[in-house]
Amino acid sequence: MEKPWLKYYDPHVPQNIEYPQILLQQILDDAADQFPGENAVFFFGGKIKYRELRDQANQFARALKGMGFRQGDRLGILLANMPQTIISAFGALKAGGVAVFFDPLAEEEELLRQIKEAEVENIVAFDLVLRRVDHLFAQTKLKQFIITGVKDYLPFPRNFLFDLAAKGRGIHVKLARKPNVHPFPEFLLRGRSLSSIAGQEPVSPEEIAFIQYTRGTSGPPKGVLLTHKNLVANLLQASAWVGKLEKGKEVFLSISPIHRTYGMTMGMNLSIYAAAMSIHLPQIEILQALSSFKKHRPSFFPAEPAMIERLSTTPDIARHNVSSIKICWSMGNPLPEEALQNFGKMVGRRVCVAYGLAEASPLTHAQPILGRRKVGSIGIPLPDTDARIVDVPKGAKEMPVGEEGELIVKGPQVMKGYWNKPEETSRTLRQGWLHTGDMARMDEDGFFYITGKIARK
Repeated sequence: MEKPWLKYYDPHVPQNIEYPQILLQQILDDAADQFPGENAVFFFGGKIKYRELRDQANQFARALKGMGFRQGDRLGILLANMPQTIISAFGALKAGGVAVFFDPLAEEEELLRQIKEAEVENIVAFDLVLRRVDHLFAQTKLKQFIITGVKDYLPFPRNFLFDLAAKGRGIHVKLARKPNVHPFPEFLLRGRSLSSIAGQEPVSPEEIAFIQYTRGTSGPPKGVLLTHKNLVANLLQASAWVGKLEKGKEVFLSISPIHRTYGMTMGMNLSIYAAAMSIHLPQIEILQALSSFKKHRPSFFPAEPAMIERLSTTPDIARHNVSSIKICWSMGNPLPEEALQNFGKMVGRRVCVAYGLAEASPLTHAQPILGRRKVGSIGIPLPDTDARIVDVPKGAKEMPVGEEGELIVKGPQVMKGYWNKPEETSRTLRQGWLHTGDMARMDEDGFFYITGKIARK
């Protein structure tokens, strides 16, 4: 099929990318080798440098293996955006395993279903979530619990004051001293004293790195199998699209949840690949975001549509230095054009509207950063990404330009399949094409527009 969108690529964007055959954890090792003394994570006043982030991921990996964690095992991660999420995810990869992300705000019944379905035996959990979900664990195969909280990475005296405030509000969590319950700081200390993790069997880039659950907009959430190859490909596609990231110099504002693929790729993986400092906030809170703009002048903001809409109507926003943003993305629900225009005027940059889904790691389309844009469009396919509009329900016939049908995509970022759901996998992946379940149309220039959802039976 002709690809009319290629002529609208920005000059810095290649049509094709050469993808290195590496494991995802290599991006952390590279950043630590090249920029060991640069700040990697900023969390409520606490800073972690790249050498420290790698060291702690290695310690976590050694402690996992010392606990009996084997190659291919799955580690559950039930955390908000915090340093421990990054350390746990990359620690699991360095131990030869798979990180399975769960939403800490998910309904109890759904969370129980996911934990049981993923068959995880080890989990890293946020202490403030424990009271709500601890009773679920007895109904699963979970055996080992690594528990952490906000104060674990707060500098003194903030950690002390946080502890006092938590006790005053009745939300202080006192962990039971059991052999299978491991406070996060003690777990890292254990890993520091253990021998090197070298000598393990090599893992292929085709192997699963992360399992991310869909949002469940069409049926119950499904576990998406994302390989090292998928994840490396998508962060390189995003980096090529941006074209302006200066390694070791950027600052990311990472609010989008890491347990979603958008936050994971754009707020965690891409930040590490760029050796940037990433400011992690556990939730979308307007005052915290504005404070981060003013103090740290972030240059890259992978935003949620709701955040852009709220910021676009915030009075006196200019005094918070939002003009430091060089690149702002928005992926998710469509934004009113007025909100996009208002926010763009505030920061002096256009918002890069993008499209994707968990099954594609997640990005497949985006509006050009510099060039032509069209109102209401999700943009054009990223490098090495093909897209078509096909008939519903068979998906066998390509629709003419301008006519509606199902959007299907193909590229190196497309998932391996769904966890333990062969029928769902075969229905969604057909001859290498990912059937998105979204109705769309393509215009004569190759710009795509989402028009609705397909009602699956």
